[in-house]
Amino acid sequence: MSKHTLKTKLTAIDFYIHKQYSYKEAAELVGADRSDVIQWVALFKKHGEAGLESTYTKYSVEFKMEVLTYIEKTGASIREASFVFNIPSYSPVVKWRRNFQEQGLDGLYPKNRRTPEVKKNLNQKKDAGKTNEELVKEIEHLRMENAYLKKLNALVQTSRESKNEKKLK
Repeated sequence: MSKHTLKTKLTAIDFYIHKQYSYKEAAELVGADRSDVIQWVALFKKHGEAGLESTYTKYSVEFKMEVLTYIEKTGASIREASFVFNIPSYSPVVKWRRNFQEQGLDGLYPKNRRTPEVKKNLNQKKDAGKTNEELVKEIEHLRMENAYLKKLNALVQTSRESKNEKKLK
């Protein structure tokens, strides 16, 4: 949902609420999906303009459990729960629910998303035991393999183009 500006969202809401356009018509006029407009209107009605602003919030495990418990106890849909708890998109709630069902409480804890450090000498260690002659042969082999793959790709592209031309005729 963050691909649309606040102005675009407000315009779509105005088309729907004040100008009596359908969700589909309002979505087409602003270049959005119908489901996005439905969600924007609901968020606007519940939380006002503040509900439309993009937020990059890290939700606590307790908050995630509160949302999932609310869904379980009230029978509310995931979209309804996201509106009630002012979560701008329902997709995180879908992910929380799936993770909770698959992994239990552990699935709600944030994952360590740091990428592992790259080992600098990994390739050097592999090549350390090879002679210059072996390395040159390997380079030649890799270059031939690369050239072969490029030619194969070109053949596939020409084959696709000829099929497309036949379809057009």
